[in-house]
Amino acid sequence: MPTPNHLHLWDDRFFYITPAIQSGLTARSSATLLASVSGHPFTLVTLDGSVLRCTAALVAPHVPRQLDADGCGLLSLNIDPASAAFRALSIALGERSILPIDAACFGPLREQFEGALHGQLGAGRLRALSEGMVRCVCGTSEQRAPLDPRVDRVLQRLHVASGQGSTIPLRDLAALACLSPDRMTHLFREQTGMSIKRYLLWAKIRRTVQLMATGGSLTQIALSGGFTDAAHMSRTFQRYFGLPPSFLANAGSVAVVVDEHALRTWQAQ
Repeated sequence: MPTPNHLHLWDDRFFYITPAIQSGLTARSSATLLASVSGHPFTLVTLDGSVLRCTAALVAPHVPRQLDADGCGLLSLNIDPASAAFRALSIALGERSILPIDAACFGPLREQFEGALHGQLGAGRLRALSEGMVRCVCGTSEQRAPLDPRVDRVLQRLHVASGQGSTIPLRDLAALACLSPDRMTHLFREQTGMSIKRYLLWAKIRRTVQLMATGGSLTQIALSGGFTDAAHMSRTFQRYFGLPPSFLANAGSVAVVVDEHALRTWQAQ
């Protein structure tokens, strides 16, 4: 029997594809582009109780929402806050927390949605689909929004730290960027939309998702990912994704594919 859910991880994004999902209130550090496979609307409920019926939507980082995509099929593209795609999508979002989108904007790309849902697209075609979806929403190439090289150096060091489960003093990161701690903090938030501390938490979660493809025990994955124990990891995953780690780690529930570049970027150094 085919695995109903698919999770594809690249270094700067991941694609969760599912026939249906219902979650409580969740919020995560990635920008999330949601699209209905069938074209029937799904429901988003915001923290203040507002109800949005959408065939597609772009959700800003750290925005609490409930999601009900019962039976329509859902593509959930999660974009790393340090990526060019995130910066391009941020322009489309502006000051809005959720941007409802007409799925018709994806045009011919929608012909690939069913194939993605049923696991018929390889990693290369899924990557191209994700890039095309971003382009349809923001109307520009991801490459037009370069990352400040000083922040890029800091991010590379943070990736290494997350793989080692270690922390780095702010003064060391600032020295790496040749900036004062205050200026480093401001520039990092300006480029990624979040604090360094918050990005480190996201890096830990992102790497732990990747570790679930290895088939290890949840306790070992939690410790390798930098959590104090499996219960701590479970609470964090529920808050971020509305799914328990045991679901994501179960190969019978979710087929996980990890890109080689993602392995190099997010693995322990």
